[in-house]
Amino acid sequence: MTFCAAVGHKLLQRIPTVGRGSARAYSARPTTLPDEGRAKVTIRTIKKLYTDQQPITMMTAYDYPTSVACDRAGVDMVLVGDSLAMVALGHNDTSEITMDDMIHHSKAVARGSRSSFLVTDLPFGAYQSDETTAVNNAIRMIKEGRAEAIKLEAGRRAAPKIDAIVNGAGIPVVGHIGLTPQTAVALGGFRVQGKSVASAQALVADALALQEAGCFAIVLEAMPSLVAEAVTRLLRIPTIGIGAGPATSGQVLVLSDMVGMFDRFTPKFCRSFADLGPRMVTAVGEYNEAVRAGTFPAEGTHTYAMPAAAEERWRTYVQKEFGLELGPGSGSGTRLMSTRYSTPDQPDIPPFMVWNLDLNEDGTTPHDKSFIRIPSAPNQSCAIRFRILIGSTASIDATLHTNYPLDGSDYQRTKFHAKRFNFNNQTEQICEFRIEQPGPYQYYLSYKSIDDDDDDKCDAIASANDRNPTVERIYRAFKSKRTPTAYFLVDPHLELGGQPLPLDGIALQSVSPKWLGLLKDWSPQLAASSKLGYNMVHFIPMQQRGGSDSPYSLYNQLELSDDLFDTPLKRSEKEVRLRETLLEMNHRHKMLGVTDMVWNHTAYNSDWLRDHPEAGFNLENSPHLRSAYELDAALTQFSRYLSDLGLDRMVHSVADVDRLMDGVATHVFKPLRLWQFYVIDVEAALASVGDAWDATATEQLEVEDCDTLVKLSGDARTEWQRTYMLGDRAHAMGTRFGRTIDAGRTAAMLRALSSDGTKDGALAQLRALLDLLNLAYYREYDADVATAQKNIGERVKYERLDNGSWKFGKPIDDDYKIVDPLFTTVDTREDVNDDRRHLANNGWIWGGNPLDNFAGAQSKAYLLREVIVWGDCVKLNYGTQPADNPWLWEHMRQYTLGMARAFHGFRIDNCHSTPIELAEYLLDEARRTNPNLYVIAELFTGSESTDRVFVQRLGINSLIREAMQAWDAHEMSRLAHRHGGRPIGSLALDCLGEPGFFTDDAHGGTRINGIVAPLSGSLPHAMFFDCTHDNETPAQKRTMEDALPNTAIVAMTACASGSTRGYDELYPRLLNVVHEHRRYAALDDPLKVGLGAAKAKINRLHREIAAFQEVHVHHESDYVTVHRVHPVTREGVLMVAHCAFHGASETASFENPRLYGTSATAEFAYRLRSAEGAKPDSSSEDDGILHGLPSTLEELDAPGISKHADSRGMYTELQLPPNFGPGSVLVVRTRLVDFKPNLDWKIRTCADEVVAKLSLGALNAALFRCDAEERDVIGDGVYNVPGLGSLSYCGIQGWITHLEHIIPNNDLGHPLCGHLRQGNWALDFVSKRLHKYARVYPQLDDLAEWFDERWALVKRVPNFMVPRYFALTMHTAYRALVRRALSLMPGDIVGRSRFTNQLALTSVQMMGYVNSAGLRPTSSAGDCSMSAGLPHFSTHHMRCWGRDVFIALEGLLLVTGRFDEARDHILAFGSTLKHGLIPNLLDSGRFPRYNARDATWFWLQAVQTYCMLSPEGLKLLDTPVERRFPDGEAFVHWDSDVAYSKSSTVADLIHEIMQRHAQGISFREWNAGSALDSQMRDEGFNVDISVDFASTGFVSGGSQWNCGTWMDKMGSSDKAGIRGVPATPRDGADIEIVGLQKSTLRWLAELCRQSIFAHEGVTTTSGSQITYSQWDQLVQDSFEKHFWVPLDPSDDVEYHVDSTVVNRRGIYRDTYGSSTAWADYQFRPNISIAMTVAPELFDPEHAVICLHKISSVLAGPLGMRTLDPRDMRYRPNYDNSNDSSDPLVAQGINYHQGPEWLWPTAYYLRARLLFLHKAVSQRQAASAELTHALRTVYHELHANMVNLKHHISSSSFAGLPELTNRDGSYCRDSCETQAWSSGCLLMALHEMAKLELIVHEALALQPAD
Repeated sequence: MTFCAAVGHKLLQRIPTVGRGSARAYSARPTTLPDEGRAKVTIRTIKKLYTDQQPITMMTAYDYPTSVACDRAGVDMVLVGDSLAMVALGHNDTSEITMDDMIHHSKAVARGSRSSFLVTDLPFGAYQSDETTAVNNAIRMIKEGRAEAIKLEAGRRAAPKIDAIVNGAGIPVVGHIGLTPQTAVALGGFRVQGKSVASAQALVADALALQEAGCFAIVLEAMPSLVAEAVTRLLRIPTIGIGAGPATSGQVLVLSDMVGMFDRFTPKFCRSFADLGPRMVTAVGEYNEAVRAGTFPAEGTHTYAMPAAAEERWRTYVQKEFGLELGPGSGSGTRLMSTRYSTPDQPDIPPFMVWNLDLNEDGTTPHDKSFIRIPSAPNQSCAIRFRILIGSTASIDATLHTNYPLDGSDYQRTKFHAKRFNFNNQTEQICEFRIEQPGPYQYYLSYKSIDDDDDDKCDAIASANDRNPTVERIYRAFKSKRTPTAYFLVDPHLELGGQPLPLDGIALQSVSPKWLGLLKDWSPQLAASSKLGYNMVHFIPMQQRGGSDSPYSLYNQLELSDDLFDTPLKRSEKEVRLRETLLEMNHRHKMLGVTDMVWNHTAYNSDWLRDHPEAGFNLENSPHLRSAYELDAALTQFSRYLSDLGLDRMVHSVADVDRLMDGVATHVFKPLRLWQFYVIDVEAALASVGDAWDATATEQLEVEDCDTLVKLSGDARTEWQRTYMLGDRAHAMGTRFGRTIDAGRTAAMLRALSSDGTKDGALAQLRALLDLLNLAYYREYDADVATAQKNIGERVKYERLDNGSWKFGKPIDDDYKIVDPLFTTVDTREDVNDDRRHLANNGWIWGGNPLDNFAGAQSKAYLLREVIVWGDCVKLNYGTQPADNPWLWEHMRQYTLGMARAFHGFRIDNCHSTPIELAEYLLDEARRTNPNLYVIAELFTGSESTDRVFVQRLGINSLIREAMQAWDAHEMSRLAHRHGGRPIGSLALDCLGEPGFFTDDAHGGTRINGIVAPLSGSLPHAMFFDCTHDNETPAQKRTMEDALPNTAIVAMTACASGSTRGYDELYPRLLNVVHEHRRYAALDDPLKVGLGAAKAKINRLHREIAAFQEVHVHHESDYVTVHRVHPVTREGVLMVAHCAFHGASETASFENPRLYGTSATAEFAYRLRSAEGAKPDSSSEDDGILHGLPSTLEELDAPGISKHADSRGMYTELQLPPNFGPGSVLVVRTRLVDFKPNLDWKIRTCADEVVAKLSLGALNAALFRCDAEERDVIGDGVYNVPGLGSLSYCGIQGWITHLEHIIPNNDLGHPLCGHLRQGNWALDFVSKRLHKYARVYPQLDDLAEWFDERWALVKRVPNFMVPRYFALTMHTAYRALVRRALSLMPGDIVGRSRFTNQLALTSVQMMGYVNSAGLRPTSSAGDCSMSAGLPHFSTHHMRCWGRDVFIALEGLLLVTGRFDEARDHILAFGSTLKHGLIPNLLDSGRFPRYNARDATWFWLQAVQTYCMLSPEGLKLLDTPVERRFPDGEAFVHWDSDVAYSKSSTVADLIHEIMQRHAQGISFREWNAGSALDSQMRDEGFNVDISVDFASTGFVSGGSQWNCGTWMDKMGSSDKAGIRGVPATPRDGADIEIVGLQKSTLRWLAELCRQSIFAHEGVTTTSGSQITYSQWDQLVQDSFEKHFWVPLDPSDDVEYHVDSTVVNRRGIYRDTYGSSTAWADYQFRPNISIAMTVAPELFDPEHAVICLHKISSVLAGPLGMRTLDPRDMRYRPNYDNSNDSSDPLVAQGINYHQGPEWLWPTAYYLRARLLFLHKAVSQRQAASAELTHALRTVYHELHANMVNLKHHISSSSFAGLPELTNRDGSYCRDSCETQAWSSGCLLMALHEMAKLELIVHEALALQPAD
């Protein structure tokens, strides 16, 4: 690079020059130089300078001296530019320099650059031809030239090469655009670039392309400063300018230009007349300072300008296209930095993870998380969090008990540490702790439960003396409960060579020490394994072997085998030698060691058995085995004397077996008389009972036993008698006639039964009974004998007729018995009872339950000959704890500890039949010695659930799985799919993580920021073996050629892989661990033997792709294809295997793989062929060495790789190479084309910054908007997904509803995922609608552009990847939008929990802008109004309802801190006051409708609450309000001059309402008739309201023809005859209106007392004055008398009750004074509204009784039944489309006649809180009792919300519905989300917060249990 003479020294005017003609030698002021110890500059340093907006300095250097000068001057980056061709080497241009020249100079500069970052140019011709050349030369420059990064002069066309260098080779690249000297001729010489708009646009495109290709910085050379400024601001990476103005991120100059050196040097022998070194350093230092100070380059002096016309067009283009306002241009001297949101650096250290587990309501673990492995990543710390909802069954005193050592002590399995759950927020409790120690852990919950009573949920109060279950529950004592034990597993941290070894990267090889030879000679053998790519070696047991010489039959567990050593050694010396060998294996050969642990048996001749025969199952400690032993001994005798019995010792056929089995029946079973072990000895029993009969103290049968005996008959009676006589003890087969009866009890029973009372008669009766009982026992015996004979016969057939058996062709005699003996007799040192000497041998049972001890008393496995025995092994009898057999447990502990000290892991031999308590104990001991012990095991349980038991309890890290089980290619592909990985394109589960914190109690409650993510259930980890050491080889089971495809498929599976020594060498058959004595061959080069060369590559590839967790497995004829992909970088490895099962075809059909959007490069391809004959050389059988089959590993040609395109886009097609027949594999590496490697990180960043300026209105548009709202504002509707239907919302929540199911379940088959794969329509919809909304909310343009930027990258990935990145992008944006929304709602309640978050978001949901329904006739764009519910009440006049808004307003707007919007709604509705009423339907104030009596009172209540909660307070009352109807009566059009011509204060409006009600309201609705309401009868348009001041003071009104309250369903069915007939007119005084009236009167009276309210009272119709205080008292005095329905009918006279129409007592009426008398007494949930707003009206005792009845009668799962189920009009299912003639349900007339509405639930909770809290507080109780009661109240309130919490979490509309049908069932005609349903709950939670504080403080003072 140079821009020296050609474009002149214009750049250099402010830089001091040194050289011929200079006025002075160097600056008189020395430049301050950096310290010698300056930290090394790295890419991270450069990025930090850029992020911190600090200028970056760069300077060229070409040799050691100039490099030292730059380094000492503190230059950030030194560039070895190809400009050295001209300025140092004298060439005419830069194109003449070579790679070798550049490498030579780069090395020289590297030697002088200690701290500066070194970048070197790739010269012309080094990268232009193709990607491979570019990558290879880049690698050379890094390796040979010692550069730290390379620079390329290139634009868009070089992007693929840069991508290959950066992402393929991992080499940093600096780009270079503008004037590129290497191609200056093509540019017309050394000219300024970008002076026209078109050329400037091209430079922007080049820069963006280089950024996306992976450049970490870009040099901008010779371009106008405005162009450089635009490029800099558009990029997220630094720009380094040279002749590009001051707006770049840094500057670079050519050192030779800067110091004014000529193009020739003076020879070195010339006299030194000047010391240029210091001067050069000083000059560079001054340049450094000038750049950092912003004084160089100076605008105008050192910059280029565009022509004026071009500059203007450029500014316009940049502003329109990118939204950038460029700097003022020439002369500004201002340095501009990028203002766009730049992607931050991805942190090197992963975040602290908090893995969250949501427990069930009863504290149990969800079934889908029954197995939990704590996810781990290198260098990542984590914690586990358990979370439970407050109010759930297990939430009282919830305490977690875990044996994880919370206190840092040593782990003890039986020591559980208690940790109480803490209140995380208002609705959740959590218990969390850090995970630092690997191992298997248990946990359970203990909690206190309120014991439910049958009366708790029923109307059980009938009189004043009856207990009130609601109150009684408060004081009821808790019962302690606990959950079942659950488990979690923490994997060990394995390291190899200082690097983590992930479990999925393990490549294990099993070896037999016996065949390795002497321990001292192992190193070459281990080196061979290492060279083959193995990183773990599994040693089968190396202890002293027993008499059979089997390594699994151990003679002495504590002693290593002598044949491993060439001289006799002590035990300790042997152990030292072993540890030394294993250390060498680890450090030198880079392999870890695992050994077998054999715990469940010992060799039959183990010497220690002679001293400890109790260690086995003998006839003394296990007498139940006696019958089995006698049979076993008899079979041994039968084998010995077979000839004497006339039977042939040789077995040749099935007929021979049948004859043999006849002999067994005759000569073994018959004389044994085994039936005696089953039956009762009748004669002995009769004698003993006879003696008992004669005894004087004969037992008597209990009376109840007599009664039972009399009642029973038949088999039931016989069974009762059997149990009574024998007891219920289990029968053991230990002695003949061991079944005995209790003589005394039997005699007593016979006396009761005897008909004649004589002994003889009774005994005769007993004989008959015993014969009957014995009949069943004889049948049991017959069945058992049949089973035993069958098992013996089957075993004989297998052993004598199968030529693979070791007894095939052998005679039956003492050496080859008819069946292997099940018992061993040991020769004890002491003279002991023979019973102690007969020990059961070990074995296994086909299909047996591994958790059952088949040698236990409950089992007859030995007698039935079900045990497939290992005759050389004695089964060990541990019991269940060390105390059961102390010596044996300690012996095995010592054995285990010795191995744990030497090895990194254990393989548990025969794990499924090892006593699980023993294995737990021994593994715990081992982990104390080696905490990171890796445990693998083979389980033959046949049950995943049973496997899970072993894995959880023992902490098994990997379960062994066997590829040789597969019988064809299809099954092989199934196994590969089964044992690990997630599908390619899987959705990122961690995107569900949320920023949060962990409270570290172990360190003083320190808060640690991190990510909280859901914990998923998982399957046990697998270790997939191509062939285990006890499997038949491929040559035996399949073909030898299949060894290669089989091992390749295994290695490509996303789990640990395993193999056995000899597999790679192609051993012809399974080696017998007992009889085989040859040794492994010493391989000079294992890569040249068998599979060696291929296996080494396969194993190393397996380790490399451990993190490639996405997998696709495909099967086609004989082929299996496995593709592994990294979930973030998307790099992949694809393997194709041509399996060689028997019958595999050379020409099997195979469709060439097409890899869409993916490039591929060949890695390797091999084919395994058998040599002629494929048998070992016969001479090799006797040389003592193990040999494999002769074979050829043929290296195949690379597959054909070609690129194509079709309608789905670009794809790479693989074509199999020639000769790719059975036994072949090929591997290619894959990369997504045009893919950003850090796309995951890119997507996750900047979202919070982008949404930081969004208002709540804009957030409503971004997140929500139902179909009608969307059409109203931008003309589009919700998105329709084929096969799924329309989304709930147009905004992001509509997508999230489905993604929240799709992501955790990885449901790639979901219709949405299919749709995303088909095209980009959904992506475009998301951003385009935001751009449209930007007309209303301009801030949304930033969010739309954020999406555009990410969609541009997502659209470049193959279609199968789109669902993943769509989900990640949407979820990232959604969480940012939610965080922003919650931050704008500062109410105390909003942030308390997930539930309050969700409820608060419904405030955003309901508050939005629509054109057709503002708060005023001429609302401004963006002004929000509240929807009553979505989707039904969203636009036009149906959006804003008076009662709905003000019922919801308290929670949705006041509790959330949205005071301005609340005020706006209050004033807007207040401005439309007419007839003394607030409208029910606002209609933007154009044509409001006044047909509701209650809307006004809810408005007044909202005003009162606003004044209490808002910062403005009572000042609101003085606020002037322009009146839509100035006189409050006459209708005027909204756009007339009269409208809004008069103002009133809010206080005036309130008084006007009260005065109008006091004088009576009577009017006919404006525009009455069908145009206003097509359903209403004419009489219904008449509105009448009055106050009865004479008696009650209640507001009363309405008629039978209209609905004045929220229960406002008007009949509309002509067929049913109910058009115009309201279902619930509720005329009269409605209880909730009376309550609201009383609340208002109380408030106004208090304001008057404080002289705040100017109006003291009202004038009645009679002209008299009544103050608010008097009116308040009148209502107070009247309420109970007129609304309470007493429990006792005799009290009715005191309460104005008509006893003839009472339906339920102990309640409050719904209305008073209705024209239909019985309607007054209907039981409805409106009572709780009055209780909440005016609790003083209610007698507390009456209120609590009524609350219980509401709970037991009206409360549903979610909402409140709107009518008593006992009522004859109760119809709980709302169906608005019902077209029947039934007048009680037609067209949904039963809207409020039973369906369960949600908003009253919140008022019920508030009322319950008020009255129960009051009852508790007034009771004289001890502190503990008071705390208990308050706590119970708190718990019960939350228990009522559990279903609501679950519903809002699963709702497709992310809200709470308007109503449900019977018992919470879905109602299709309900609004899916209703404003008051959520708003009322928020208000309830606001009020509950006070009780929460009291409870928390009380519990904090209460001592722990």
